[in-house]
Amino acid sequence: MYKILVIGAVNSTVQIIQKLVEHDLEVVGVLGHEPKDKDRVSGWADLSVLSKDLHISYKGFSKINDDENLNWAREKQPDIIFAVGFSQLLHDQWFSVSKLGCIGFHPTRLPLGRGRAPLAWVTLEQTYGSATFFLMGKGADDGPVFTQSIFEVDENDDASDVEIKILKNIDLALDQWLPELKKGFWNPIPQCDHLASYYGIRKEEDGLINWNDGAHYINRLVKAASRPHPGAYTYCKDEKMNVWSCRKEKTIQFKGVIGRVLLKNEDGHLLIQTGDGLLWIEEYNFRDNALIPINVGDKLGYNIEDEIYKIKSILKKLKDE
Repeated sequence: MYKILVIGAVNSTVQIIQKLVEHDLEVVGVLGHEPKDKDRVSGWADLSVLSKDLHISYKGFSKINDDENLNWAREKQPDIIFAVGFSQLLHDQWFSVSKLGCIGFHPTRLPLGRGRAPLAWVTLEQTYGSATFFLMGKGADDGPVFTQSIFEVDENDDASDVEIKILKNIDLALDQWLPELKKGFWNPIPQCDHLASYYGIRKEEDGLINWNDGAHYINRLVKAASRPHPGAYTYCKDEKMNVWSCRKEKTIQFKGVIGRVLLKNEDGHLLIQTGDGLLWIEEYNFRDNALIPINVGDKLGYNIEDEIYKIKSILKKLKDE
């Protein structure tokens, strides 16, 4: 029977630990990432609670490559390490801690979509995702693949919907593969590097809405930046306005100034003119849930040249005084 150590920090890590236990694989330890600002880690999960419930040895960490973490892991003498759901890169020393190696997870159809922020990217591009388990090496997400369970991102899916699909497909992939692993089958298939593509890091400020973009792109951006991410945003009446859900308007024949509120329906939804097409904002909020009325004719976003003029006018006035 293989002895398995798990390293991670998020909901998918929880799912994998539960599935390993369900298949009667021996989880000898869990290393859980405990960041200073947990709210800034999308989908962060407290693995100490799960480990306690399952009677699994647990150690929290801030920096995974610290010697104390390596030494703790070596003491567990794992055959396999599952490293899933944290952004820090493992030093090469980790690849010799376990007898067979480190298994990673990525929610794309590797070799497509290697790299950072895959949940946001596959939602933004409305493409295919996958629960992919692979043997980790020195490169980024480039190791041979054990199993994949592929799914499609639908038009109405936002990041939370895609996350649910990822978790569902983790179960499907592991239910198919773990029985084979228990029998001792260890035959990952190399990726086709010439087909590889990569995603770059996404940050909170990448959720800024440019109303000159088309309705299709803004709709996908809002869905990609939605929960568990920090949210897409714009500005209204000099306040930051988070936009959590929206939909494209496909039938109303209306044309207005880009960024203007054209209609407000009985549900409080706002129809906005974009650079190409119309978009309904369905859920939004301001900082501290402030109640700021938005009416037909109000403008979202800033006119940059007007704002620069205002600032220069203020500076000139202060200089003259």
